[in-house]
Amino acid sequence: MAATIDLTHEGTVLVAMESTACDPHHTALPELSGLSSITSQNESVDGGEQQLRVFLRVRPFSKEELNNNEDQGCVVFESAETATLHAPKGSATMKCSEKGIGQQVHKFSFTKIFGPESTQAEFFDGTIRSQVQDFLHGKNALVFSYGVTNAGKTHTIQGSPKDPGILPRAIDAVFRHINGRLYEQMDLRPYLNSDVQKLDPDQLRMERSAKTALFSMLKEDSESTRTSRSRSSSSSSVNSLSFSGVSYDQTVDSAEGAVDDVQYVYSLWVAYYEIYNEQVYDLLQPALSNKTKRRAVLRLCEDSAGNSYVRDLRWVNIQTAEEAAKVLRVGNKNRSAAATKMNQSSSRSHSIFSIKLMRIDGADVQGISELSLCDLAGSERCNKTKTFGERLKEAGNINNSLLILGKCIAALRNNQGDRAKNSYIPFRESKLTRLFQGVFCGRGRASMIVNINQCASTYDETLHVMKFSAVAKEVVQVIQPRSLESLAPRLIGRDGKPLLNNGVLDSQAVDGYLSEDELLDGDEEADMSILPQEELLNLVESLRAKLLAERKKNLLQEIQIRREMGDAMMQQIMEIEELHSRQMADLKESYEEKMDSTFEMYKEALKEHAYQCALERLEEEICPTR
Repeated sequence: MAATIDLTHEGTVLVAMESTACDPHHTALPELSGLSSITSQNESVDGGEQQLRVFLRVRPFSKEELNNNEDQGCVVFESAETATLHAPKGSATMKCSEKGIGQQVHKFSFTKIFGPESTQAEFFDGTIRSQVQDFLHGKNALVFSYGVTNAGKTHTIQGSPKDPGILPRAIDAVFRHINGRLYEQMDLRPYLNSDVQKLDPDQLRMERSAKTALFSMLKEDSESTRTSRSRSSSSSSVNSLSFSGVSYDQTVDSAEGAVDDVQYVYSLWVAYYEIYNEQVYDLLQPALSNKTKRRAVLRLCEDSAGNSYVRDLRWVNIQTAEEAAKVLRVGNKNRSAAATKMNQSSSRSHSIFSIKLMRIDGADVQGISELSLCDLAGSERCNKTKTFGERLKEAGNINNSLLILGKCIAALRNNQGDRAKNSYIPFRESKLTRLFQGVFCGRGRASMIVNINQCASTYDETLHVMKFSAVAKEVVQVIQPRSLESLAPRLIGRDGKPLLNNGVLDSQAVDGYLSEDELLDGDEEADMSILPQEELLNLVESLRAKLLAERKKNLLQEIQIRREMGDAMMQQIMEIEELHSRQMADLKESYEEKMDSTFEMYKEALKEHAYQCALERLEEEICPTR
């Protein structure tokens, strides 16, 4: 275990949070795996409703901001859940209110407010610690930060070596829960959205080599990192980010972890990627040595069950919290960042750090859950950040994706108010919303962290962020019941293998896939205790058997249709190939005939020319000269 530093009794006020901790160089969807499902000990089988939790964190002033008279009392805390915004002089809101348009004071409520004096440990305990515990017991979770640029979003997520953020603390909580019950093999890897792939020995060796190569990228830059530290007094760069500074009360974690059966072991995998200019990039791929080359763009796909996932995304197995810190440092080196007028190291992309936890019993994977922490790029006004050229294009894509996110949340709120209308929710208009569509639709629990600063110069942008959070707080998530979550993805067996092996139907896999518990939803099962007649019970059982048989028949028909379509397409390809071969042979024969004809023509021309030359020489020799 790495040495820990107690951060629970910090008495000092945090310095201004770093907005971006980056190196400047740089539709219902199933939640759980098809192998089996995990359910928390206290989770309701019938699901339930939960209001979207929205937390507010206010960044403290920096010395430069205080010198520039940015402290004009714009943000006032009335209680632990309520904040009031007062428009300062010169702001657009104040000018509109003076003209009789709008108002000067706005009041907003949140799940909980954390002021400038709040510590990272207090913020973690008061926000997502419960979500981390749910994640450990099988629930998917999403945490995303939102706010204007230079509001402290990345500092809240990642923190610094001496003051870790919620991501390092979540990783530390996971390893404290595991407490030595770690699956040390790397032969079970996440597959597609929520399945598991069994690696053969060759794939396992490749996975280990790739992990070694990934961590070696940090050794290559160790000397340059030391040089940059010596030149800069800001030693809180993410290149030196470590999780060893995390420490807090372990009694709650140990008590909650004791609920789990000791027979389970856990396998932990992480991925780190970004959405930059509406393109998905893997941050764990090696940096390109040649700047003229473009990074590989990853595709956002859906599996046969409609689950969204990032194709060819690199997942890394981690055994310790320090390995997770290394993965984060490698990703931050490759993350897109640039300097603007408001922030010297501004994030120009939405970065997502995803953690997948497999629960293993012997040789069987009992379930898989995912925790995603999304650091959204800050919304900004180009006239204040003075962006142009490439920065202007980036700002446009950032603002557009955040706009789509706002539309989706507003549509969710409107639909729950009037379920008869069910207006269109534009999830697919942005990569960001499409990726997390399942969580917003109830396949996990989401939390939103709103980061703001108190500067008078950014009041109008802050007010827009607060209005967005007010809409988000009214969203009620309908958590899907467990019976829906435990359905295995179609055509994927319990061991992660397809139901078709070399074109032959695996009957055992189909029977396992079509188990009774997975075919029948809990809502479709009648309450037999209220039926007095024996005949009705027999009828229900008969209909139940027919339903099982019909669904099995439908699956077999689907598999047969896919096979027939594949055979027909292969036959068509072979016919096209044969046709092209005949056409090529005809063309070859035609060209050969033309070549022979041309050759004969040139041959006759050469003979005629030689004959004429011979006649001319003969005439010159015979004719007397005078």
